Amino acid sequence: MMCFDVHTHHLSACPSEAIFNADSKYIPLPDEAMWLSVGIHPWYLTSENYPMQLRWIESVLGKDKRVIALGEAGLDKCCHAPFSLQEEAFRMIVSLSEHYSLPLVIHAVKAYNELIALKKEIHPSQSWIVHGFRGKKELAQSLVRQGFYLSFGEHYHADALRYMPEGTFLLETDESRVPIHTLYHRAAEIRGIHPDLLADNVSRTVNSLFFNR
Repeated sequence: MMCFDVHTHHLSACPSEAIFNADSKYIPLPDEAMWLSVGIHPWYLTSENYPMQLRWIESVLGKDKRVIALGEAGLDKCCHAPFSLQEEAFRMIVSLSEHYSLPLVIHAVKAYNELIALKKEIHPSQSWIVHGFRGKKELAQSLVRQGFYLSFGEHYHADALRYMPEGTFLLETDESRVPIHTLYHRAAEIRGIHPDLLADNVSRTVNSLFFNR
């Protein structure tokens, strides 16, 4: 059973089955990672380091073919970075996502109204994936109606995952040390299906988002 981990901050024992999330701290980028996403996280964003982070991302996009997604990037009302700066950086990452035809992995905290409004304004052609989703079923339904994909990690509302239509959700470890296989088995139990079937369903979604392009 292949259990693809769409967002992790730890190098995987099965690098072909995980997207390692990297930022400008990872210079040079780890050779062990087979697939990468790169972004500007709002937690580590300042007006002073923003130009440097942006230059780094543009240089990576120009030369590292392992990059199959942008992010994580997004909006967070609970961190210290000014919200206006977060939005500026996020819009720039969206622009790069569109230019390079790469899906976007999104960090969102208490900013879903703004995120939905931006998606309606921009009309992106690339997929937007909210990672580490912990919201309730009603928020999940609203985001799916707006065309978002949701990625679930170790902690989430079971009703939200149980609701998700096939082809709209993914699974990830993020910062957790819980094995991705464990998360797949747990998710399969919640959804009332065999883990192999869940893995096959998620694999099709992964391929459509990241590889069949």
